[in-house]
Amino acid sequence: MDLSAVFAFTNVFLVTMLIYMYYDSWRKFRSSIAITLTLFGFFFLVQNIVIIIFWYYLYMLVPSAQDFVLSAAPFLVAVNATETVALANLVRISMS
Repeated sequence: MDLSAVFAFTNVFLVTMLIYMYYDSWRKFRSSIAITLTLFGFFFLVQNIVIIIFWYYLYMLVPSAQDFVLSAAPFLVAVNATETVALANLVRISMS
């Protein structure tokens, strides 16, 4: 579960970087694709924050759900790790 949290917070950081880059691009060029990507990044950021809060709530505040959270943890790690790789590639491409 801790590894999944590391990936989740990394994803929030990477999405924040993307939002900044896309917004900066929109500010310079005023293109519709840049504002669309900024909006997409914003919703993606909200989704990642909600996931972090949801899993924290289940794991820390609902003792009866801990078994469920621990059994789902390997899948959550896989999803968050895959998302981290994808976001890192988007950041790398966006920076070039």
